[in-house]
Amino acid sequence: MNLSNNLITLRKKANISQEELAEKLDVSRQAISKWESGNGYPETEKLLKLCEIFNCSMDTLMKGKIEEKNNNSDLNEYDKFMSSFAKYISIGVFLVLVGVTLLLFYLSSAPSIENMNEKDIMIGVSILLLFVLISVPIFIIKGLKMEAFKKKYSNITNNYTNEEIEKFDKKFAVAIAALISFILLGVILLVLMYGLKTYKNELMPVSLFMIFITIASPLLTYFGILKSKYDLDTYNKVNRKIEMKEAILIGKISAVIMIITTIIYFILSFVFNLWKYSWILYPIGGMICGIVSIILYKED
Repeated sequence: MNLSNNLITLRKKANISQEELAEKLDVSRQAISKWESGNGYPETEKLLKLCEIFNCSMDTLMKGKIEEKNNNSDLNEYDKFMSSFAKYISIGVFLVLVGVTLLLFYLSSAPSIENMNEKDIMIGVSILLLFVLISVPIFIIKGLKMEAFKKKYSNITNNYTNEEIEKFDKKFAVAIAALISFILLGVILLVLMYGLKTYKNELMPVSLFMIFITIASPLLTYFGILKSKYDLDTYNKVNRKIEMKEAILIGKISAVIMIITTIIYFILSFVFNLWKYSWILYPIGGMICGIVSIILYKED
């Protein structure tokens, strides 16, 4: 009988661990291990349940020879796609932050906040919206491509070697530490400028600080996506529960967008007394959240 080999192959193809399969069958993990090693044999009830889980016949499970598909080509496609996805999403984030930075620098070119007029503010906001306009197609196109990719490759065998993962983890740790330190350096500069009052316009320190954010945040996004690339267990799980995954992901992204919007709103309003104009940030944040929902939500 080929039950033990077939069970191993089917379980790996479905990307289910021994613990997960044991939970589905209401048995211990040791029982699954015995079946796969040929030292035990499941009851008829469990065999029927196995056929249901793996969508195969009893004859195939017991006597057939199920070959494990070589998914190295799928993994290569996945690796290539996720690397490209990380790059373009990071570029999109960079463009949005460049728009915010240029807006602040443009407004800080005035002698003081009190001397700014509505024309200057509208020009600055238009600069920001121009960069948002450039970045939005990137998010839409890459989001739709991600959805199409997940449909085509709903399950990918994790053939990354331990050496590959460990090598990236070391690079990831160094990159995150360096980027966080870089942002903290910007915070120090911001505090010093306000403490020493080495500026003519109150927006200048924030404008300089945004340079640090604009450089670091896209790189943090890039390395974060690459880090998730190696977590194929989660990738395969969420593809089996795509509707729940979409709702959670949309909620998280929207929450982050609105938190960032609120932070910028408080800075412009409380620090620079721009109450008259800072309200425009919320409609922009709402539109971006709507775009995220349209991209990620798939109605059955």
